[in-house]
Amino acid sequence: MIKFEKLTKYYGEKKALNELSFEVATGEIIGLVGKNGAGKSTALKILSAQMLPSSGEVSVDGVSVTENPEAVRARMGFLPEAAPLYREMTVASYLTFAGRLRQVSKAEIQQRVDQVAAETGLVEVMHDRLAGLSRGYQQRVGIAQALIHRPPVVLLDEPMGGLDPLQIVQIRDLIQRLRGQHTVLFSSHILSEITNVCDRVVLIDQGTVRAVGSEDELRRDLSPWRQMSLMVRGKPAKVKSALSKVKAVSITKQDELPDGLMHLQLALEKDVREEVATTCAEQGLGLLEMKAQADGLEDLFLQLVGGAEGGMA
Repeated sequence: MIKFEKLTKYYGEKKALNELSFEVATGEIIGLVGKNGAGKSTALKILSAQMLPSSGEVSVDGVSVTENPEAVRARMGFLPEAAPLYREMTVASYLTFAGRLRQVSKAEIQQRVDQVAAETGLVEVMHDRLAGLSRGYQQRVGIAQALIHRPPVVLLDEPMGGLDPLQIVQIRDLIQRLRGQHTVLFSSHILSEITNVCDRVVLIDQGTVRAVGSEDELRRDLSPWRQMSLMVRGKPAKVKSALSKVKAVSITKQDELPDGLMHLQLALEKDVREEVATTCAEQGLGLLEMKAQADGLEDLFLQLVGGAEGGMA
């Protein structure tokens, strides 16, 4: 449904996007994540036909954004980071206005307003002015205007920004209900919400894709065996001596337990499970448990992009 092909964008001499390339399948929910200035908002602005790329191509449902921007806009609903709301209007009048702008027919507009209001949980506030709504309800209205014309593609730029925990859960559930009905591409700096909602994550750094995949795939590909938990039976000195024979392993924590057991946390430079198991057997140690303990996704991302400078966003 969406295809980025070596998309590059310059602002003067600054390169905001550097041959950005990835694809989104029909019906997928994809999350864009990266540090401030990574290029996420620029990619969404080009995809939504708000600006042209310096080079490269992006298409929606086979239609080129650069060659036919109006056709792309017709296939798309967009919620920018600052929701485009007219605060003096009521929810009902605003959604009607948004629908007419999106060329929903007069005969159909009331039905579509009622439908998106039900889908986004706005029925009880339809006659309230936008200025009086909470941030969470304003975000719902912003999503509703993006859905009013039944677009196959929905873009959401930081839809959970500034929300409290309850509102985040509500918006997350709303986005999840879009699965299968729309292809959704959204950016967020809340990594736990990205992985809770999305089928796949696209990590952007310095305008290029650094990693793509589900949460499990990212853990496997980025850092599958950085830490390991080990439960063995043996005297502490013997256990430490045995593990010292295994290269690329260091003990970060150890606890002596009843019945001659030891629980250890190991830091690994590579996958050495087989070597650890063999060493324990050769040294007469009882190996009861060995399992990976993957880093959190934030840690993995920061390792990949070279630290936390600028913050994830």
